[in-house]
Order: sequence, then structure tokens, then C-alpha cells
Amino acid sequence: MTNAAPSPQEFIGFRRSSALAGLEVLDAYHTARDWRVIGQEYAITVPRSWRGEVHYRGATHVVEPGIVFCNQPEEPLVAKPEAGRAGSFNVLLLHPELLDEWLSEQQTRPVRSQFSAITKPISHGLISKFQRLFAMLDLGGSAMELQSEAASLSEFVIKELIAGASDAKLRDGPAIRGTARMRECLHEEGLDTDLETLANQAGLSRFQALRAFKRRYGLPPHAYQLCLRISRARRMLLAGAPPADVAAQCGFVDQSHFNRHFKRQVGMTPMQYARTGAASPCRSSGIYRVAAALGENATASETHSEWRRDP
Repeated sequence: MTNAAPSPQEFIGFRRSSALAGLEVLDAYHTARDWRVIGQEYAITVPRSWRGEVHYRGATHVVEPGIVFCNQPEEPLVAKPEAGRAGSFNVLLLHPELLDEWLSEQQTRPVRSQFSAITKPISHGLISKFQRLFAMLDLGGSAMELQSEAASLSEFVIKELIAGASDAKLRDGPAIRGTARMRECLHEEGLDTDLETLANQAGLSRFQALRAFKRRYGLPPHAYQLCLRISRARRMLLAGAPPADVAAQCGFVDQSHFNRHFKRQVGMTPMQYARTGAASPCRSSGIYRVAAALGENATASETHSEWRRDP
């Protein structure tokens, strides 16, 4: 007789970043508990494996993978899992001030902060944006990366989930002058500049800045910033700096984070690059090849092509 495998342990946690004021993620894994909630935020629940019923606004709603459940601030809900079975889900929590800010940036006319439906099938585009932001929080991305991913997600949230939202495109403002100023700022302000700073310098909203910069230069600001970090890292490595020191000074989370991005762009590890430079009397740069898809997919998707795995 074999022993049954132990059930996975319940895990409840929150993820936040100082770069994303007003936004946090609730992670609930392997949970079979009933949930009774009155939150202060707009909440978008994305089931991973959780199935059950949610009593909300006087009705019972079936919740399962493939849909999103949306609830307004300060409105109570009671969620019960199917037959007491454990499941997992993530919740995007948006403070009211942040959602109002997103709407003012992206809508040509005033729109109330009101979800269009309580439950709704989730599109491929929206689930992809959720995955990228959740993955970037896991990776400890830079402020620029996190803010760019949040701005990109905000477009899909508003378009697909907010009542009365329009598809009308906002003008990107003085795009030529603004994006040139953003590029100057990336070179002048250091490698830790965030999207909000760039947008302020350009006189644009964060959402407008992200779109305008990508349209002009072919890649979003955080991917451009990554290229600058790798360029600085190459110079430091050729000057004899240890890779661990280079990683820290160029703004990478750790050595593994640095190695992954460096190899993707340069085609070899930082140590290999340093050795080839040291072996050459004239330190020829040789052939420098930047991998394809430096744009929108140059960060989270290269390492997280699927959901963050349950712990």
C-alpha cells in the first residue's frame, strides 16, 4: 500500500513595488477556504485553477479559469470553492486614484470608474499582459520595466473591462520633440530613470510616452534602457571589472539576471566576453549581434512564457 502524496500547502501573499504606487497583487495558491472580503480597491481576480461560486451584489456568480471576476471598492463578496477543493488565483488590486489616473490618460472624455461586467471571459491579449506584469514582479524588474508593463496592461484593462470606455486614440502630443527629450533623459539621468520621469520630461502621460517612444525608435523605453545597461557593462568588462561588480553597477538584480540579459544581446556570457577582450591585444569588438525582438518582448516574456508557477 502506497501513501498518498501530501496536499500542497496553502500560500497567501502580496506583491508590491515602490515603482507601482496604487497597485498590488494578491496571490492565493492551493486555497480551499471561504473568502469574505470588503476591499478598498478595484479588484480583478484571475483564476488559475480555482473553481467555485461568488455571492456578490445579491447574485451568485460561477467563477472558473478562463474568466475574470471584477468587483468595486467597498462592496462585500463571499467566495466558496467548488466542493471544498483547493485552487489558485491571482488578484490585481487597483487603488481608486490609480484607476482614475489611467482613465484620464487614455480616454478622450470623462469615464466613470465602473466595471462593465462582474464576470467576463478573459481575452488572450489581457491574459498575456497579466502574465507579463506578474512575471516582472517576480523577476524584480527595474522601475522602468514595471511601469511600462503596468501602462501596457492598463490599456487592455480599460478597453475590455471598464464600462463606457472608448477606443478613440489619444493624440500622443509633441511626439518628435518629446521622444527626443526622453532619449536624452535616458542618456543623461542614469540607468535607473523610470517611466514617470521620462514622461514628465517629455510633457506626456506615461501611456503616451510609452507609445510615442516605441513608434519612433522601434522599442519601448525599458528595452532601450536595457541596451544602455548592456553597453555600459561591455565597457566595464573590457576594462577588467569583475562581472559581479558590473551587474551591481549596471542596475541588474543579481548575477543571474545580468548573465541572462547579457547573453541574450551579446551572444555569450559576461565572463566569456571579458576573456575574449583580454585575449586580444587590440581589443577588437568583433561582430556584435543584437538578438531579434528587442522590443516589447525583450524582458519578462523571454524568461516567463507561462504563468508564475505555484510555490
